[in-house]
Amino acid sequence: MQLVDNLRQKPLVQKVEKFFPAIAFLAGFSWDSITLGQQIDQSDLLFLLAYYIGAFILVILLSAHLEHPEGWTKERLQAAKSASPVKEESKAPEKTDAVEAPATAQTEAPEQVPSQNPAPTSKISAVAGKMANFAKPATTVVASKIKNVADASATKLKNAADASTAEAKKLADKIGYESTAIPKNAIVVEHRFLDREWSEVWKDRFSWMVQFCFGSMFSALVVCYFKSSGSLASFLLVLFLAVLLVGNEFLKKKYESFGVSLAFFCLLGTMFLNFAIPHLVHRIGFIWFFLSTLASFGICVGIQKLSHHKRRVLIAPALISSALVIAYIMNWVPPVPLVLKQQLVCQNFDKKNYSCDIDKPTFLQTLGFKLPSVHRIDGAEVYYLSSVYAPAELKAELEYRWYVKDEATGEYRLTDRVSSGRMVMRGGRENGYRSYTKKKKIPAGRYLVETAYKNGAVIGSQKFEVFEDGPAPKGFERDSLR
Repeated sequence: MQLVDNLRQKPLVQKVEKFFPAIAFLAGFSWDSITLGQQIDQSDLLFLLAYYIGAFILVILLSAHLEHPEGWTKERLQAAKSASPVKEESKAPEKTDAVEAPATAQTEAPEQVPSQNPAPTSKISAVAGKMANFAKPATTVVASKIKNVADASATKLKNAADASTAEAKKLADKIGYESTAIPKNAIVVEHRFLDREWSEVWKDRFSWMVQFCFGSMFSALVVCYFKSSGSLASFLLVLFLAVLLVGNEFLKKKYESFGVSLAFFCLLGTMFLNFAIPHLVHRIGFIWFFLSTLASFGICVGIQKLSHHKRRVLIAPALISSALVIAYIMNWVPPVPLVLKQQLVCQNFDKKNYSCDIDKPTFLQTLGFKLPSVHRIDGAEVYYLSSVYAPAELKAELEYRWYVKDEATGEYRLTDRVSSGRMVMRGGRENGYRSYTKKKKIPAGRYLVETAYKNGAVIGSQKFEVFEDGPAPKGFERDSLR
C-alpha cells in the first residue's frame, strides 16, 4: 500500500485521479449495458456475488469503533508500551556527589562565644568579610553545576518524549489506531477485532473500496432492472437506482459512516438477491422477493450485532426493506430476471414459425413518432406476439392485458386478462419464450397490450392503432418472432 500512496502523491497521477470516478462510471456502465443487456451468464452472477461479498466485508470493517473509549486491551497496552520504552537517560537524574552542595559551604556567621575579653568589633567584621568572600565562589560553582545538570536532564527527557511520539505514530499507522497514548483512566477490556478506531489512511482506503463495490453493483442492477421494466411505475424505481448510481461517485466520504454504508448495503443486497435467487430456485414471485428482503435485512442485523453498534443504525435498513416490499406488492418492482425480447402486432398468423403480416412501417413509425398500425382485411383477427427471455429452467406463468383507449377521457381502459395453463414459460431459449394472444372482430381504435407476470409487474407493452378502412398505405410484409 505504501507504493500506491507514493504513486498517488505525484502531480500527474493526482490530475488523472480527478477524472477516474467518471471514467470508471462510464466504462463500467457501458460494459454492463453491452454484456448484461443481452443475457445473464453464470459468470455475471459470480462477479456480482464477488462484489456483494466484498461490500459485506468492507461494511464490517467500517463498523469498527471504540465501544469503550477508556478501555484498552492487553495487546494494545503492550504495543503502546513497547512503542515508547522508558530509556535510562530519560529518567530523572539521580543525586551524585558532584551535584550535592556541602552543608558547610554556607555564608553563616560563626557563633559568638562569650568571652571575658571580647575582640573589638572591627576585627570581627573583617574576619566575617574574609569568610564570605571565600565561600561565595564555591556557592556560585555549585549552583551553576546544578543548573547544567537540570538543563541536560530536561533536554534528554524532551528527546525521549519526541522519540516515543514518533514510535507511537509508526505503531498507530501499523495497527490502525488513531493514537497509542495511554490515558490515565485506561482500563483493560476484552479483546475484539472491531473494538478499535481506524486511522484516517485506512478509513479512506476502506471507503474507496466500498464505493467501488457499490458502484459496480449499481451499474449492473440498473441495466438488469431496466431491461425488465415494462411500466412507468417500475421505470421510476430504475430511475431511482440510476440516480444512486451517479450519486455513488460523490459519496466516498459519506461511506466512512457505518450507518450510511449499512443502508446502501441493505438496498443493494435486496435488489441483488431478488435477481439472483430466481436463478437458483427457478421461480419468481412475492414469496421469493420477501425472502430476498428478509435475508438482506437479516445480514444487516448480524453486522450490527457483530459491531456492537446501537440498534438505531438498523432504522434506515428497516425502512428500506419495508418500502421495497410495499413497492413489490404495488407491482412497482420489475419482474427480474424476465426480459421482453420482441413483440409484434399483425394478422394472418402462422403458428408453425410464428410469422404474420404486418403493415409496412412509415418513416415516422420507424422513428417511433407514430404508433404501429394494423389495417384489417375482411374481418381478420388481430394478433399480438411476444417473446420473453428467462434463465434456463426458470418457470413463470404469464398473462396478457388488453386495454382500449376511451376517446372521451383519453385514458386506456382494461378490457381483458388473457392467461392459461399453457402460458407457463420455461427459460433457457436465447431468443425468449414465444407466446401470443388474439382478438376477433376487434373494432377500430387505439389499443394497448401488456405482457406481464401473472398478477404481477409488467414485463413489456405495445400501443397500436387498428383501422378497418382497407389495406395499409404501403402494403404488407411478412415478419416473424426470432
